[in-house]
Amino acid sequence: MSRRLPCRHCERIHLRYSNRRHVSLRCLGAAAVLSGALLMIQPAVAHADDALVSGDSLVPDGQTRTILAPENHSVVEEEGRSPVQTAAETTKNFADAISHFEAVEGVGVSIENIAAEQERQKIKEIELARVEAGVKAAEEERARIAEEERLAAEAAQVRQAFVDAALDQVGTPYVSGGAAPGGFDCSGLVKYCVAQVYGYEMPRTAAAQSGEGESVSFGDLQTGDLLFWGSGSGVYHVAIYVGNGQYVHAPRPGQSVKVQTLESYTPTFAKRLNL
Repeated sequence: MSRRLPCRHCERIHLRYSNRRHVSLRCLGAAAVLSGALLMIQPAVAHADDALVSGDSLVPDGQTRTILAPENHSVVEEEGRSPVQTAAETTKNFADAISHFEAVEGVGVSIENIAAEQERQKIKEIELARVEAGVKAAEEERARIAEEERLAAEAAQVRQAFVDAALDQVGTPYVSGGAAPGGFDCSGLVKYCVAQVYGYEMPRTAAAQSGEGESVSFGDLQTGDLLFWGSGSGVYHVAIYVGNGQYVHAPRPGQSVKVQTLESYTPTFAKRLNL
């Protein structure tokens, strides 16, 4: 849709383009006046010069002069006007048209500049919001990772404390049903160390202890995991994994708590305590 300006010269021209995309703010009517004025001023001035040279500065009775009607750009006849008057009026129309054209031209440029600046500002705000969102997401991700690492470090410290408690009992003699530093059986050693580090009361037998925690593969073993021999209700032995392919346990009567390798006496499955 065309934009109409408060210019008497522009109305018809703008209406002519009303059904097309026409967004220019330049005054087409003013341009027409400029063209008309340029075409008229030269012969008018030449005529005035001839009249002054001949001494005839007045228009003879009944003679007419051609002038431009600003309202509709048409050519009309006016009686009783001298060439000098006609040239002066044409010059004034020409100057007015220039002023009007420059004013409208300036308004168009100003509005275009404002629109361009607003568009640049909008793009800048969108880009800034995108950057801020990215920074916030990165900070949240770093915080999440840091928290996971903190919790993992704390869990590792607790598991190591559990292992250290069991290693402290190396050399303690095997005692069937024993669950104290004076003597341990396999499940008694596990029950004692869990209570010391985690403050949790484990079941008394190896079969019952195998129901605690979650299953883990041997390829995913961590220090503090429990190792079991047998299956189901037939589980008969338990040990504590200490890392580097080794575990600590109370083997059998006549022996003491000791460290042994997985290859020397391979367990059946492993569980991880979530305490």
